[in-house]
Amino acid sequence: MKICIPIGAANTEMAIEKIIRANELADLLEFRLDLLDPGRLEELRRAAVRPVIATCRSAKQGGQGPDDGERQARVLRRARDAGADLVDLEYALAVRIREDLLKEFGSERVILSAHLLAGTPSWRSLQGLLERMAAAGSSLVKIVTRAHRVEDNLRVLRLIPEAERMGLGIIAFCLGPLGRISRIASPLLGGYLTFASLETGEESAPGQIPAGEMRRLLGMLSL
Repeated sequence: MKICIPIGAANTEMAIEKIIRANELADLLEFRLDLLDPGRLEELRRAAVRPVIATCRSAKQGGQGPDDGERQARVLRRARDAGADLVDLEYALAVRIREDLLKEFGSERVILSAHLLAGTPSWRSLQGLLERMAAAGSSLVKIVTRAHRVEDNLRVLRLIPEAERMGLGIIAFCLGPLGRISRIASPLLGGYLTFASLETGEESAPGQIPAGEMRRLLGMLSL
């Protein structure tokens, strides 16, 4: 059961301090390049002793990065060259850009991601999205929705065994206070990882649980 801590900071010195602390709590680190200075990526990567996911989350997908696919691609290539182990590639990118990056990075190094920020659609819609993402060529996908009702978590978590039947790794959970239960349940049910904040107040997305508390909960429930 893997815990990933996102890293974002106002300057590189603060980012390195967070990375050093997160090294002790996380299995992976996510460099949120929309919340970091990408000009010193090599320095940030050297500070990380855990595998690194490079993410440049666009504004349309809930981040602060550019919606321009070409600009996203340049940032992700820079992260790859700096030593990122995995790259988060938004499924909503223009097909040409997405396909080119998948070929360039290789399917084993890409997390193909989709964030449905308005809510959680029907099971049929989620299943169709999973099938389309699988057909795009990545071996690891991420589908995140916003929970408006507790039962929304059940539909999203149902994607985990569905992905397993398709031979895919998957990250699947819900955002928001009502989605916290899925953040805990996802790795217990076979999800590739779950995200947790470095500490309270360091959340990069609504509903994140501090990493220390997440580790305690997963350890207790896995028994």
